[in-house]
This record gives sequence, structure tokens and C-alpha cells, in this order.
Amino acid sequence: MAKATDTEVYQLLSEWQIPYERVDHQAVYTVAEIDFSIDGTEVKNLLMRGKKSKQNYFIICPSEKRLDIKALAKILGESHLSFASAERLFDLLGLTPGAVTPLALPHDRERQITLVIDQAIDQTAKIGFHPNVNTA
Repeated sequence: MAKATDTEVYQLLSEWQIPYERVDHQAVYTVAEIDFSIDGTEVKNLLMRGKKSKQNYFIICPSEKRLDIKALAKILGESHLSFASAERLFDLLGLTPGAVTPLALPHDRERQITLVIDQAIDQTAKIGFHPNVNTA
């Protein structure tokens, strides 16, 4: 898998005529490390995997929400969910830890990932995502 880049994100957003605002910042690896605010909804993005099914899930939930992984596993029909390894993250999406973003989902050409979006997210509001790097 090739490394996902911010350039490809900006090209796609332009091609699809999706407006965006770029905010550059120091590298962050978790939502807790963000020391600035964005004009919109802050979310956390997680790549998880079902223990027995080996199904991959890309989870998007509000940044302030404490995710109940056991309850989520039950909703998804899984006995147990675990976080994807750094190797799996790169193999599936071309990403490194700290830069997890749904903007890399076009790299999932074999459609191995199921996208799960928490209903609590206002999908009509601006949402902050990394552009395949954790410095913007």
C-alpha cells in the first residue's frame, strides 16, 4: 500500500467541489492532544477489527464521547472488537497512527472496511478530519 497523502485529499475535495478549510497545527496523535478549536464538530476516528470475523470497522464518533467498545461490538454482531495495529492501518489505508481519517477510505479498494458513524454526529455541521496527515 502506498502512503496516503494530503495532496490526494485536496485533489479529491477540489474534484468533488467540496469546500474545506485547512488548519495547520503541531502533530497530534489523540483528540486529547488538540489544544485549539475548529469551527465545527470534533470527532475521533478509530480503525477496529472483529476478533472472530476479522471484519474491519472504521468508527467515527464525537470526540468527547467515551466509546463503549463492548456495546458497539454487540451492535455490530461481534463478540469482541480490538484496535487495528499500526501495520494493519497502513496496509488497509496507507495511514500512520495519529492520522486516522475517513478521507483515506478511497485506499480501501478491496472494500474490506465497514464505515460506522455515530448517530450523535450532526452531519449537517462542519466536521474536522485530518487530511491523511496529523499536522492539519
